[in-house]
Amino acid sequence: MAVLIPDLEAAKAAKQKPTAGEIFLLEFLRSHFDDQVEVYSQPCFNGDKPDIVVMSPRMGVIIIEVKDWDLGLYSIDNNNKWSASLSTRSQEIYSPFQQVYRYKKNFFEIHVNGLLEKSLKSDKFFRIIKTYVYFHNGSKTALDRLYQPHLDRLHEESRENAQRLKAEPSNFDAYEKKREWIERGKRMFERDLSLSLYRDKLKKIAFPIAAKDSLFEESVYIEFKRLLNPPYHYASEGKPPTYSEKQAKLIQSKGEARAKICGLAGSGKTVVLAGRAVNAHKRHGGRVLILTFNITLGSYIHDKISAVREDFPWSAFDISNYHRFITVALNNSEINVVIPQHLQYDGKDSSTARRIAAERDQYLEATYYSNQTVFEGRAIKTVYDTILIDEIQDYKPEWIKMIRSNFLTEDGEMLLFGDEKQNIYKRALDGERRSKVVEGFGPWIKLTKSYRYTLESPIIPLVESFQNAFLDQDYEVDVDESFQLSLTNIGIQAYTAFDRQNMEGLASHIVRIAKEHSIHPNDISIISSQEIILQQLDHVLRTSDAHKERTLCTFPSLEVSEHPKYSRKYQEISASKKKGFNLNSGVMKLSSTHSFKGFESPLIFLLVNNNDSPEMVFTGLTRAKENLVAFVENESRYLDFFTKHLARLDVPVSASPN
Repeated sequence: MAVLIPDLEAAKAAKQKPTAGEIFLLEFLRSHFDDQVEVYSQPCFNGDKPDIVVMSPRMGVIIIEVKDWDLGLYSIDNNNKWSASLSTRSQEIYSPFQQVYRYKKNFFEIHVNGLLEKSLKSDKFFRIIKTYVYFHNGSKTALDRLYQPHLDRLHEESRENAQRLKAEPSNFDAYEKKREWIERGKRMFERDLSLSLYRDKLKKIAFPIAAKDSLFEESVYIEFKRLLNPPYHYASEGKPPTYSEKQAKLIQSKGEARAKICGLAGSGKTVVLAGRAVNAHKRHGGRVLILTFNITLGSYIHDKISAVREDFPWSAFDISNYHRFITVALNNSEINVVIPQHLQYDGKDSSTARRIAAERDQYLEATYYSNQTVFEGRAIKTVYDTILIDEIQDYKPEWIKMIRSNFLTEDGEMLLFGDEKQNIYKRALDGERRSKVVEGFGPWIKLTKSYRYTLESPIIPLVESFQNAFLDQDYEVDVDESFQLSLTNIGIQAYTAFDRQNMEGLASHIVRIAKEHSIHPNDISIISSQEIILQQLDHVLRTSDAHKERTLCTFPSLEVSEHPKYSRKYQEISASKKKGFNLNSGVMKLSSTHSFKGFESPLIFLLVNNNDSPEMVFTGLTRAKENLVAFVENESRYLDFFTKHLARLDVPVSASPN
């Protein structure tokens, strides 16, 4: 018998009770497969919540969406769009096949690191997941009533098209265009019909891969298992907490609490967030949602939670960024994301593609991500007892309202964390010159002591001087209460100009400094506001005969961006690279400043570009723990500042202490 996770009695006792159809299907799957097969009921990971997932260590994954519908009340139009006659009029609804396919797509593009790139390299790899829709009250007759008229219609249109060609042989182009349209329609309806299950057809459920095939690698299976059935975290895995008195108070969870917490770089905002998350689950035993704006921060926050010395199940925590979370929630709530035809482009002209992509993003933002009415009248699959939002300076007020009104339980707590001087998206500020958020969260609670730097670190006065020079007109300048003047100068602090047309020279500078000061590649991070410069630099570092460095990036490689097969999936690959970013990967790291927010590194090579805003440069400066080398473009308005505060790179600089 297959292994049910959770077991059937636990599934029936869950907060969201399984439907009659789900219980029937679980009982069938348990008896139909052997004990090598795992059946997951309503697994929840980062907001996604498919009904049932079935997995075999050798034969792949099956996702099943379950509908207890009376199919007599439903219809499908010529474009395969579903409608329901549940009241006096027919209403268009989300296709269950589109919903289950979106779960499959999310596995590749969001949840399982590296899966998208594997699928792009091999078309067969996309087959490791199979999807079905089970209609518990359905039958062959009911499904034929939905689909057969469309198949008959297309068959008749095909016959008429052939007759037109016979009558007018010269009109072959029109015939071929019509034939391809008909074939696409037939494949669409035949595909959905073949993936439709009802009670008498359940024995047709089959895994996508033959046992002898090697597509479903063990590493992929382990990653799926970790996602579907995350391990339990034991207190012995954590580290002794070292909270300050103020931090210790802030990690204490309270029902219905509202608060907003700010602080300078390294003041422990993420440490407080992680401690609060664990303390909250310990208090109420429910689900905790942690949202960022930056995709890359997910794994970093996961590590900070892992450091908390408490027992807790990882399944209680969803960690995501705002746009991914809402995308998943729309699918869970059966809301169809429709992109108008004029905002879709599959051509090769890069300027046209960028323009249409920008217009498409604006449309999606207005229609879905910032639309506070988008979830009205829709069932929300998962709500949270605690919601913690990091990088609040990057959030729009509309986003906070959407999260609070739709995904927070009635007595839930919600906290906001941020640093407004990292406001690289230029969001509005409030009367305290802090990030402007919705009302109801009280005054800002300030963390004023940095734990990122040693007392002698020259990064502290450098950052303070930069604030006074460029940010004091718009923001409240932070003063580090832990800083004490010292004559000791540690680490590497230097600057030089750089030419973006000479990536080989820039790469040579970086490698030379690292070798001269015996700095391990894992301690080196290169950041810039402009991804294209980083791509070119990364390519030189990896492929030049003089270097051959191993790197880890938060963006696709130059080869991928220029390859026609991969470039069409650039955004998806980019998101996958950000999700897989690991600060302790053992290699040199390159990241956009946007993606590196929240991280820190012993040595930062900061590329300061001509058009960088003060907030962008400030964010870059505050990523350095002790060593900073600024490469500044010649026309940059910050060149004078670095000239006054840092040594030129061609002047000997002191080595970092061992």
